[in-house]
Amino acid sequence: MSGAPKSTAVFDDLIATLTEIRDGYVLNEERFTDPLDVVEGYRYVGQVLAGASEMFFEADPDHPRFVSIVSPERKLQGDNPDAIYHYARVRGDLSYRVFGTLEHQCYTSFTVHGKADDGAMAGPLLGDVNDRDFEVDDDGSYEVVFSATEQPGNWVELHPDAHAIVVRSYFQLAVSAQNDSNVSVRIDIEALDELPPPPPLDDETLAARLAEGVAFLRQATLGQSLPGTSSGVPFVSDIPNDVATPFSFRDTGLPVPGAADIFYSMGRWDLADGEAMVMTGTLPEAPFANVMLWNRHMQTLEYRNRQSSLNLEQIHLEDGGTYKIIISDTDPGHPNWLDTSGHRQGTVFWRFLLPQDDPPKPECTVVTL
Repeated sequence: MSGAPKSTAVFDDLIATLTEIRDGYVLNEERFTDPLDVVEGYRYVGQVLAGASEMFFEADPDHPRFVSIVSPERKLQGDNPDAIYHYARVRGDLSYRVFGTLEHQCYTSFTVHGKADDGAMAGPLLGDVNDRDFEVDDDGSYEVVFSATEQPGNWVELHPDAHAIVVRSYFQLAVSAQNDSNVSVRIDIEALDELPPPPPLDDETLAARLAEGVAFLRQATLGQSLPGTSSGVPFVSDIPNDVATPFSFRDTGLPVPGAADIFYSMGRWDLADGEAMVMTGTLPEAPFANVMLWNRHMQTLEYRNRQSSLNLEQIHLEDGGTYKIIISDTDPGHPNWLDTSGHRQGTVFWRFLLPQDDPPKPECTVVTL
């Protein structure tokens, strides 16, 4: 008998899950028929597995650390070239100190999440704070305590069901943060409770971590809705070549994993050869906004060598302050071109962060180039 029976059982489940994902997600013709979507599907599964390894297989809420969720080489869960995201597993019955330095960020937030019933990376939002709400020293350094009982200084109440802390660091720069090696986030976390060093890894502990990672892998693939299924999410348009009115979850009471400070707007493009989707409108006053293209797996399209996203620093405004953004596979000769990179279908995603007024819906039309 194996010396690690519980871990072996979960590892066997991981192997079986990968086979199920191959047939029920990547090769499922109800989901994908375009060879590009299938090829990118296999790459996506590998990247989700890499994320599961760092965020769950190695997670220790007694001795936590922040891990980077996405990068240009690991895209998942609707990543963003203008942001650097961090994740740490925590426990609701412990206390933690998060500390770091703000440098180029235009916005930083911490959201506390419960455990997701479906295995998602982050469950219901249980608490949040952003850098407008806490003290920052003149040199940019800060610390925030997360605990069940109130503490002096920067403090966030830690709900008994707390399972993870997600950090969102946004950058409104002419060169997107994920494309600039000089941009980084200095951040760390430590448990304030007097705990001994972690013991040697045992079968039960690893099995539990592996099980969380496998659940995440399943949710990020097989758990995704079939194409054409209405999402029921207020900021998602079910009409092709259109986006929904921007919507924020702040004060809705809905058990959502997203950030409460952001208005989201989402839709999908479905273009024939020679067609383009054109978005026009005005932008609200805000510390940050951007728009980007995702493939069928909620991954940003190539952004290191192509232009598949634009932030407020990068969007060229027309006379009068309006914008015009063109989504197409061929260059229309416009500075606000978003390159679909050979993808006939995909997702358009807007973020408006802490806008002074509710952002207006972008107007969308399809034209022939």
